[in-house]
Order: sequence, then structure tokens, then C-alpha cells
Amino acid sequence: MGENQNGFEDLLTSLALIVEGVQALYPKSKSVLIYELDSSDFNYVKSNFKNIKIDEYQIKIDISSTEIIFILENSYKEEEIIPEEIIPEKQSFWKKTLNFLSFKKSS
Repeated sequence: MGENQNGFEDLLTSLALIVEGVQALYPKSKSVLIYELDSSDFNYVKSNFKNIKIDEYQIKIDISSTEIIFILENSYKEEEIIPEEIIPEKQSFWKKTLNFLSFKKSS
């Protein structure tokens, strides 16, 4: 049991080093790190956090103002973006005529 806890402390230390490196790259920005974990790794991380809000599919922690999110593998669905069809506005005969005349160069 103690060996397992030391392993998790080593994991947190490594994450803190990663956060430090990311913050050094862009010190004025907000950083968010996302890890997609298989079920065994996700359950390992989940078992070591008792006092934080844990979702069934994701765990969020904060280290030095950098949010780290652990997501269970294949637990999210990407939404397909459907481009909107642009329908040209129907113009009346008079509007077309006025547009034509306004672009015509005078002699």
C-alpha cells in the first residue's frame, strides 16, 4: 500500500514539473492539460483522489493554476460540425437594377 502511494506522489511530482515547463513557455496564458487514459490508469488516478469532485468519466485537478483533466478513454463523442448552407438573398428586379446602375462607371 505504501509503495502505491509513493508511486502516486511520484506521478504528482512529474505532473508538477510538466506544469512548470508549460507555464514557462507561455507565462501569461492559462494552461489546460488533458490526458485520455485507459480504464486501468483512470481508475488508478481516481482511487488516489478522495476529496475532490470526480465524474464517472473525468477528473479535474489544479496544480499552480493549471487545470489538469483526466478523461476516460473513448468516453467523449466529437460533435460533427455541419457547415451552414448559404442561401443567396433573392433580389427584386428594381434592387438588381439599382445595384447594376450604381456600379456602372459614368463617362
